[in-house]
Amino acid sequence: MRRSLYGMGILGLLVALVPAATARAADASCETDFQARLNCWSRWIGEGTFVVTLHDAMPFDGAQEDRRNIERRVLPSRAHLVVEVPAKQHTGPGGTVLLLLAGVRWVEPSAYIDRLSSQAVNDLKNVSACDFKNRGDLCAQLADHPLRGSDLIKADPRSDRSQHVYSVVAPADPVTSTPSTAHAPTEQAKGTKSDGPLFDKKTTTLTALCALLVLLLTAFLLLVRRSSRGPATTAPQLAEPAAPASQPRTPDERTTRLRAAPAPRHGREVDGRREPARTAVVRTDLHPQGYVELDDVLYRAVWADPGRPPPAPGGLVDVTDARERDSDVLYAFPTAAGRHDQHTRP
Repeated sequence: MRRSLYGMGILGLLVALVPAATARAADASCETDFQARLNCWSRWIGEGTFVVTLHDAMPFDGAQEDRRNIERRVLPSRAHLVVEVPAKQHTGPGGTVLLLLAGVRWVEPSAYIDRLSSQAVNDLKNVSACDFKNRGDLCAQLADHPLRGSDLIKADPRSDRSQHVYSVVAPADPVTSTPSTAHAPTEQAKGTKSDGPLFDKKTTTLTALCALLVLLLTAFLLLVRRSSRGPATTAPQLAEPAAPASQPRTPDERTTRLRAAPAPRHGREVDGRREPARTAVVRTDLHPQGYVELDDVLYRAVWADPGRPPPAPGGLVDVTDARERDSDVLYAFPTAAGRHDQHTRP
């Protein structure tokens, strides 16, 4: 039973974690470096508008030659690439390059556009993505120092992200409320920062729930094991039934012949005692079950000799483990001949 419960707990944990692992594996090829991300995104940029939201700073890594080849492939379709930077979010060097490659840029005033690295400057020059001869060019400015989102919005008001992101809220009461209208997100909504891809949050929550389930299951199994095999501190007091008072016979009562009753069976019949046997002291009547004391600990025992009555409390018996699997009840037998006869303990 305990093995089955352990197996069910482990199986449930594996089943719960498989979907999360599958989701992560599906996106793993696009999450290694800047080169891999841009390569994945470029497959869709040429087929329609593709939006990238920089919820985290993006590094500028990967093989330089591979980066340049992909950047050249993106440039002809840059009008379909939309890059947006949420409030108070850093782009990172890779995010800055992606922002400059995009044909449409949406930023919040409090966003941080990080300075271009020397490698990024060389890449953008190589693919002719910027005009560094023009000091007013965005690439030239970012090569010298970082910018805030408000700087980009001042240069091009169309890059204000709040003017392009709207939400529609349905009225609470369709009878009394006026029709809902599109509106810009609140400051609280604009300041919200995502902690990463959606499947990462699901994986974290699912893993925590599975760990809690395993802990609860382990605690339950330990409690069951302790309650079934732990030593008893006190022996239950078994009350003896009171014998009915005998009625005196009258002189005129006729005597009736009674059929002799078969010898009573005093205990459970087993296939013989198992070895090795240990000597225990009877602490409660064994009819057929009671308690014996072994090494100063009380154990439940059953009298296993149906042909002989069990000894009274204080007498000695030989005890062996039961044959039933997972049973914690001991078998009690008469003591071996000549070893403990006529000896009792208080």
